[in-house]
Amino acid sequence: MSAKVEAAHISASGAHQAPAGPVAGPAFRTLMALFVAAGIAGFALNVGGANGARAWQAYLVNLLVWLGIAQGGVVVLAAFYLTNGRWAGTTQFRLAESFAGFIPLGFLLFWGLYFGRTLIFPWVLHPVAQKAAWLNTPFLFARDGIGLAVMTVLSLWLVRLSRTAQAADWQRQSEDILLVPNPIRRVAPALAICFAIVYTILAFDLVMSLAPAWSSTLFGWFFFAGAFWSAAAAMALTAVIMRGRLGEHNAFKNPKTMHDLGKFVFAFSVFWIYLMFAQYIVIWYGDIPRETFFIVLRVYHPPWQYLSYAVLALIWVIPFVTLLGVRPKKTPAILGLVSLGGICGIWLERYVLVVPSLSPRVVPFGWVEILITLGFIGAFVLCALPGVDRLAAAATAEAWVEGHE
Repeated sequence: MSAKVEAAHISASGAHQAPAGPVAGPAFRTLMALFVAAGIAGFALNVGGANGARAWQAYLVNLLVWLGIAQGGVVVLAAFYLTNGRWAGTTQFRLAESFAGFIPLGFLLFWGLYFGRTLIFPWVLHPVAQKAAWLNTPFLFARDGIGLAVMTVLSLWLVRLSRTAQAADWQRQSEDILLVPNPIRRVAPALAICFAIVYTILAFDLVMSLAPAWSSTLFGWFFFAGAFWSAAAAMALTAVIMRGRLGEHNAFKNPKTMHDLGKFVFAFSVFWIYLMFAQYIVIWYGDIPRETFFIVLRVYHPPWQYLSYAVLALIWVIPFVTLLGVRPKKTPAILGLVSLGGICGIWLERYVLVVPSLSPRVVPFGWVEILITLGFIGAFVLCALPGVDRLAAAATAEAWVEGHE
């Protein structure tokens, strides 16, 4: 019996069984809850004092990072359906859905920015007359809030549809040419289109508007491509971790699955650098001061230039050089470290995009930023654990036997 046939047989008989137990034990869940408590305490103790601006900057950076990963994962799910991508049975779909639980919380956390608007958005206290119709508090929170609400509804709708028996049957039949179930054929493209539109607006409002004089028409593409790639890196890291925790014959033991995830991380790292260079070369060649100042501050002047180089290394140089061959993509330790570095790179990229606009001469990084980041990590992980438990059930049900690919 081939591996695919055997996996399909096991999946058909056991895919709907509950996992033996949660992937994370009480100790780990308690640790994540302590992270959340530390983050809340760190934010609360600083938001009203001298470090209030730093607290809100860290809040915004982490919201952009972790909501981007969660939302990017569901967009990856939509991409699987739009491209008929079925290379790991139901496991790849559960993997893309794993982080969706953070999306509703991220939507609620977005509204917290309203209370820090005077410390985050310079144009609130110093309006820009030429852009007042766009850069005003009611309109910004209305359009961004509506956009995120639509994304939240579409994301949860697609995840629910993806977990139906009809969708699971389609996911397993990778060798048959079958149309995606009708409801998913409607929701998946709508989600993908809304993602491009909404996250472009978020890029303009939550990042670009912090330097109101700057504008770049390509920045929205660059921003949502980063969110998409961060989800790919988080998926690969999760796959590596689950590979070691789920026993001998789980789906992630299949080198082909790890290879596919490695190719995914590699390819969209190249896409990220393509968009970054496409944006940079036009600004560099035009040499217009109202466009170049944003780049010059981050790329050519310390202390920010060193962080910008680190972003380039973590998101593109290291993934490109390390994952160029086949074997590194199939090696869990290598793929996991590259993916972890990539997530750190995305955090640093969002930090470099946001903070220099508000603190151009000093890198404000210390225990305030660390505690708030830990709080977001804890909340993200706790929200993702139910999805990870579903992933574990799928990966163990669709077992892989060594020697059969």
